[in-house]
Amino acid sequence: MVLLSLAALCAASAVVVRSQEGSAPADSARLPFRGSAGEVRPATPPPLVPLSIPADAKPPVETDTVEQIGMDGVVAFQRGNFDGAREAYLSVLKIEPNNIPALVNLGATEYRMGNNAEAERLLRRALQLKPDNPTAWLNLGIIYLERDEPMRALAAAAQAVVHAPNDPVSRNYLGVAAGRNRWFDAAEAELRRAVELKPDYADAHFNLAVFCLERVPPATELARRHYRKALELGAEPDPLIDKALQK
Repeated sequence: MVLLSLAALCAASAVVVRSQEGSAPADSARLPFRGSAGEVRPATPPPLVPLSIPADAKPPVETDTVEQIGMDGVVAFQRGNFDGAREAYLSVLKIEPNNIPALVNLGATEYRMGNNAEAERLLRRALQLKPDNPTAWLNLGIIYLERDEPMRALAAAAQAVVHAPNDPVSRNYLGVAAGRNRWFDAAEAELRRAVELKPDYADAHFNLAVFCLERVPPATELARRHYRKALELGAEPDPLIDKALQK
């Protein structure tokens, strides 16, 4: 069963980056910030995660059956059938309560259904069982960003990067979280790393454009370069950035 990343599968949403008071031009203080990757996917798909059936116990159903139920949940999720996805993952967890992919994917499903508290509980349960799971950390960080808890988001995204240092999506979200904490140099560094790992990562280019405009003085030409690249890769244009780049 593959692990669902909210960054890869959630619909795009915008969060706002705010500059330090008096540190950036007023027109750039509320530039949009692409904290969700939308249709962008990680550079490589996450590997299949082994099922957690005890070696000395006969499973209630065959492993292939559990795997198929989980994959049915993935397909349902990708089609927007969250009720069906939830049912599938709950079926897996009835058989294997400690199945990591089912816990993480059910957490992603509950998040998409607006049940953030339950999503957090499931992701934390997965991390209790497997503290080095980068997808669970990444999804948890996204939840904290949505709840406007930037320090917790930063800690979670940093753990995702520790356990998956070459995942551009994790680097992008660590940059988002750093920016939300007003650590703009760190944010730029993480976003630059994201585009190094995935040069066609539209949201990372967009986010770099935002931070280049947050500099004092703004790095307008560099911002323009990353913004144009983001648009070439399919990002939606933004009137605030267009206005800032006209100066």
